[in-house]
Amino acid sequence: MTTKLLAVLVAAVSFSSITNAASITPHSGVSILYINGQSAEDKMGRNELDEGFNQVIVRMDKDMSRGSSSDIFTSKPYVLNLENVQGDVAINHPQTRSMMEAKKAFNGNQPKWVVEQDGKAMSYKQEVLESKSGLFPYLGMDKLVAEHNQSRGIYFNNGQVMDKPVAVQTAVTSSSSTSEVATQAAVTTNTEQLKAWYLKSSPEERKAFRKWIIDQE
Repeated sequence: MTTKLLAVLVAAVSFSSITNAASITPHSGVSILYINGQSAEDKMGRNELDEGFNQVIVRMDKDMSRGSSSDIFTSKPYVLNLENVQGDVAINHPQTRSMMEAKKAFNGNQPKWVVEQDGKAMSYKQEVLESKSGLFPYLGMDKLVAEHNQSRGIYFNNGQVMDKPVAVQTAVTSSSSTSEVATQAAVTTNTEQLKAWYLKSSPEERKAFRKWIIDQE
C-alpha cells in the first residue's frame, strides 16, 4: 500500500473519530445483547454508541400473555449493522399483538425492526446470529459473535471497530519463499485494513474515497 493511499484513508476516517457521542435505547420487549462485540451494559436501557459504524445484537423478549394464558415470545438474536450513526437511536420490535403474529413476523429471518435516529427512520442491515447445535444453541455467545464478525472481516477492540489483528505465520510450505509469504500476508492485511477504515467512514467520505480510487485507475 502506498503512503499516499494510507494518507487518504486516514484523512477519510478522521471525521468519524469522536466516540460516545450517541446512544441507543430499546423499547419495551427488546433486549440489547451486544454492542460492537461487547456485552451491552444495560440490556433493557440506554447504551452509548460511537459515531459512524455500529453493530448491535438484539432480541425480541415479550410477554404475549392474554387472560389466563402465559406466552413469552423470545426470538433468535439478530445482528444489526448501523452504518451511519450520528445521533440518538431507538429500536422497537416488529408490530405484534399475539404469539401468532410474533412468530409470523420472524418467519424467514427478516423481521421488520423499527429503528429510528433522532425520530427519523434509519436503515440497517441484519442477519441472524448463527447458533450451535444442541440443547443450548446460544451458550457462549461471546464466541459466536466473534466468529460471526471474523468470517465477515469485522474486528472490534474494546468496542471500537479496528483493523484485522496481525496474524502470526505458523507454517511455511517448502515451495514458498519467505518473500512470497510476506507479500501474501501484506496483501491480506491491507485488504482487511481497507475494509475496517471503509466501515468507519461516513457515506460522504466513502463517496469521496471511491471517486479517488477511480481517478487512480
